[in-house]
Amino acid sequence: MESIISIKNLNFSYNTPYPKKDRIVPDGNGSSGYFSGNTINNFNLEILEGSFVSILGPNGSGKSTLISLISGVLKGYTGEIEISGKNILKMNSKEIARLVAVVPQYTSPAFDFSVYDLILMGRYPYISRYGTEKSADFEVVENVMEQAKVTGLKNKKFNELSGGEKQRVAIAQALVQETPVLLLDEPTSHLDINFQIELMELFRRLNTVENKTILGVFHDINLAVSFAESAVFMKNGSVYTKGRIDGTVNRENIRAAFGSDVYVGKNPVTGKIYVSPYFSGIDFAEKKDVTAPEGRLKKIHVIGGGGEASPVLNYLNASGYQVTCGVVNNFDNDLDTAIHLGIAYVSEAPFSPISLYSQNKNMEYIRQSDIVILPPVAFGHGNFPNLIVVKEALDIGKKVIIITGSNIKDRDYTGGKASELYEKIIRKGVITVESINQLKNLI
Repeated sequence: MESIISIKNLNFSYNTPYPKKDRIVPDGNGSSGYFSGNTINNFNLEILEGSFVSILGPNGSGKSTLISLISGVLKGYTGEIEISGKNILKMNSKEIARLVAVVPQYTSPAFDFSVYDLILMGRYPYISRYGTEKSADFEVVENVMEQAKVTGLKNKKFNELSGGEKQRVAIAQALVQETPVLLLDEPTSHLDINFQIELMELFRRLNTVENKTILGVFHDINLAVSFAESAVFMKNGSVYTKGRIDGTVNRENIRAAFGSDVYVGKNPVTGKIYVSPYFSGIDFAEKKDVTAPEGRLKKIHVIGGGGEASPVLNYLNASGYQVTCGVVNNFDNDLDTAIHLGIAYVSEAPFSPISLYSQNKNMEYIRQSDIVILPPVAFGHGNFPNLIVVKEALDIGKKVIIITGSNIKDRDYTGGKASELYEKIIRKGVITVESINQLKNLI
């Protein structure tokens, strides 16, 4: 695939004085030649034809400014922006509008036009200064309205529409420009989840079926990674990192770009990456003593299964402890978490009982640990050995903490055998807590 958008050494500041005729964003009182806002710093990016790329980054990182620069709305920059091999500074607005169309976060026309008239206005790049629309223009509008599911709204006034309907109209107006590139500036951020998914599915169809190149700014990382194939992280007006979703959207990059620590895992149904805040309202900024008496990092082994260990693994890893996990089956969320965090683990084949080898390996990690933590895991005959090793940990004098969660009887699928052993372990004097929040004072 060839590059369709090429950005080289791009720099832009709203605080630069421009001639009045070039002023796009007015200042506070309309009197000075200066603007205030975000800055783009030495920005370099190549977007391949037919790709779907999400731009991610914190507020103020320059995402929307970048879209305005690529679309030719903002001028006064240094560097170079090319679309389909053409420098946009050497093109007029109509020429640019035949190459890129923008779907904004919201549309607010000055006059309350009908839906049909608003969409028809998107054909302006193809109409001469003193010309009128032709039959081909009307045909394009009719086809796009059907594609965007707004045909039934054609005679309604724009201000009569719901938020989701207005956004579909904005998309239709962009689509009638018939451009190879579609720029999205947080087009779903104020919509309900049903409209968000519907519109993102439409963008995916445009990308996969019509081969439109889509470059989108998204506030919702999960929505972005579910539909895009690549991501660009922006920070302070520059590219922090970029690449395929599965290699770029990770805990380290999000923490560096956004300044927030999150959990990054995989959706068990779709297999897509998903991002969520840390669990249980724990203060991860709090400093903790993570050293053992001999001065090394404390080693904590977590018994996994069914995703119950994931929040514990994240918490311990973020706090600086040396963490291990086992035994977890392949395709288990806990295994995905361990892999993402670089935590050593013991795994077993999917849907298979824990083998003697895996049980012994699990016990090796326990012997090397300072503390063993058992989250509220559900027990069946296959993973019952995980409960056995908890008892063995107690027998060899390890500190054991159990996060009780729900009643063990509700998590026992062994005919009562797990409940019996669990209660016996509790009676032997383990430390029990109800949630992760209580761990910070015990480890």
